[in-house]
Amino acid sequence: MVYRGSPEEQARILFALKNAARSVAEKTGLTDGDAVVLTGGFGRGEGALSREPGGESRPFNDFDLLIVGSKTPVPGRVLNELKSDLAAALGADYVDLGYVRASSLAGAEPTVFLYELKAASRVVWGSERVLDAVPAFGPSDLPLTEGTRFFLNRGLSLLSLLLMIQSGKDAVALRKSAASAWSKAVLAAGDSLLLERKLYHWSYATRLKRMDEVRGVQGANGLASRYRDAALFKLTADFARLPSRDPLELFAEARAVHEEYFRPFEERRTHASIPDWTDYPAAVVRAGLLPARRRLKESVLALAGKVFRPAEAARFARLPLFGEERRLALLPLLLYAARGRASQSLEARYVEAACRLELGRTGGGPGDWTLLASRLATGAHP
Repeated sequence: MVYRGSPEEQARILFALKNAARSVAEKTGLTDGDAVVLTGGFGRGEGALSREPGGESRPFNDFDLLIVGSKTPVPGRVLNELKSDLAAALGADYVDLGYVRASSLAGAEPTVFLYELKAASRVVWGSERVLDAVPAFGPSDLPLTEGTRFFLNRGLSLLSLLLMIQSGKDAVALRKSAASAWSKAVLAAGDSLLLERKLYHWSYATRLKRMDEVRGVQGANGLASRYRDAALFKLTADFARLPSRDPLELFAEARAVHEEYFRPFEERRTHASIPDWTDYPAAVVRAGLLPARRRLKESVLALAGKVFRPAEAARFARLPLFGEERRLALLPLLLYAARGRASQSLEARYVEAACRLELGRTGGGPGDWTLLASRLATGAHP
């Protein structure tokens, strides 16, 4: 569970996890055949601990837990309440807790999440066979859209971090969030290159070796050393691996790396020229993240639920996308609008484009940016 952790640390974390998983099972009514699965870094055996001199080590990374059940999904309200309780019980800043119905796993399409769930996760309560139905996807099965999701998720984290900086979050929390956001942005850039070349792997240790193998590939030369520092920071929580201790400088570099590698990746994936980010929403409409049939189905269902809300129908008419595809289309307009080390100046035309798509009006000022960025980053965790 812990990367290079001592036997005592491994045993302590496992004991706490098993108690936490038992609590989840009791509070959500899980039965035989269900399970609570540890995913993410600790599930892969690559979780990091923060080791302060003279103090007990504590989790540095978040914990990721997944309920695999056979009954009706657990309500979001219950999951959110459990997240706070679990974070306190595990001594972590944050715990991500999700639910998936076991019957939905067998015919699922290939994703990084399912590939890693099958190859690198650990049942901490319940049936050891609960993941048998997950297809055994490999790196060659992963579509390019999974690389786009790397950039989307890490971009939303950066946007959340920028809002934290603006709000004057306390220095200790901001320092850790900025460090994590920097490492995740750099890793997303490298992981997208590996995925595109069918070299992605669930383990950071293996991906480090594979990044060395693609140093000569266009776009990889300037990234390999930063990727190594970001991966080792992720594995060890060693702040000496960071290019700076200043949250503003970390944010600025992370955003620059994100934009530098996101644009060419999306141009290759969508087969579209994106000379300016105001052109990007149209590219997402043409080549989104979902297969055409699934997109049509989800659009119909979403519109049916909003049939008596004319404002939502008008919003869809301006940008015919829902969910993560809509967030993807809007992300660069808001993340890259804030120039300088944080948001000292705004690219007004980016904010204006986002205002037209989301609000149906002109705009472009700081208030509009804050409103739209807050909406888009809701639920994101740096």
